[in-house]
Amino acid sequence: MTLGTVHATRLVRSALHLLGAVACISALAGPVLAKPGIVTVDPPGSIATYAWTVSNKGIVAGFYYDGSSGSTEGFLRAVDGTITTFEHPTSEITAVYGIDAKGRVSGYWSTDDGNFPGFVRSKKGTLTAFWADGSITGTFPVSMTAAGAIAGSFYDAYSIPHGFLRTSDRKIATFDAVGDTYGTSPAAINSANSIVGHYGDENGINHGFLRTSDGKIVTFDAAKSSTGTFAQGINAAGTIAGYYFDSTGVAHGFLRNSDGTITSFDPPGSTGSFAESINKKGEVAGWCEDSGYVAHGFVRASDGTFSIFDPKGSAGTTANFINDKGAVVGFYTDSEGDYHGFLRTH
Repeated sequence: MTLGTVHATRLVRSALHLLGAVACISALAGPVLAKPGIVTVDPPGSIATYAWTVSNKGIVAGFYYDGSSGSTEGFLRAVDGTITTFEHPTSEITAVYGIDAKGRVSGYWSTDDGNFPGFVRSKKGTLTAFWADGSITGTFPVSMTAAGAIAGSFYDAYSIPHGFLRTSDRKIATFDAVGDTYGTSPAAINSANSIVGHYGDENGINHGFLRTSDGKIVTFDAAKSSTGTFAQGINAAGTIAGYYFDSTGVAHGFLRNSDGTITSFDPPGSTGSFAESINKKGEVAGWCEDSGYVAHGFVRASDGTFSIFDPKGSAGTTANFINDKGAVVGFYTDSEGDYHGFLRTH
């Protein structure tokens, strides 16, 4: 299955847990949760489901691969469990990455000539395309606020990514981090339209960035020894969550407060930590690896305590997003290597 080269690297990174998926799961310190609060999310006909985000109303959005049609389609899961699927009628790929308070979603679809327009889907189901200025091969939304602002990247003629902000009034601003050589890649946006992500310098090293709504960009590394910093989430208070690699190549989670102070963290017993999202309470969701290279979801509370969890039947769990009410979505692999979405209620 091909989801487009722009997000292939992110999906590959998120699927690193497959390295140890067939191994026995080694217990991490802390509770491993497999309670009725975790439900599997699979649209009919899906052979690979990625639950990507969840609104504060509890509506789950994402995309899946339909085994019968051979196409990637978007989906919405209502609070009562009803799943609505959709796709652009001429596209082989329709992928969803964001949802707002009105139930509108954002994502991209593919065209026959290999382009990828960004889109907003109305609550009634109408898909409206948009492009960032300078986009040649595609415009790719990655995150959406409750008010409908969208952050993402677009690719130029040289396949270099650049950042964009599409505000709720449909105006689009583009940007690049200073020192960017290998591209600027946004990952998340908060209610103040502040955007975080990463960029690659001339040496191929990734650094985190924060772009505030006035257009100012601050770059940072999570540690002096960092060989790559990835800012993945930002909440309303401006606290950033993400992960970095140390000099030995081990991944650690981090928090960056609005005053610039950084705290590194790892779930007990983990050998690699990937923080992916943070909510207004300061709760962080992500995934970590154990000594067998098997991935488990985690939630880090604001007091620094951890809950480690896996859906029933999981051989590797990736927690991708946490909403302000503590609901977590992501995806997991089963013993046969198939992907399933999940929703973990608080």
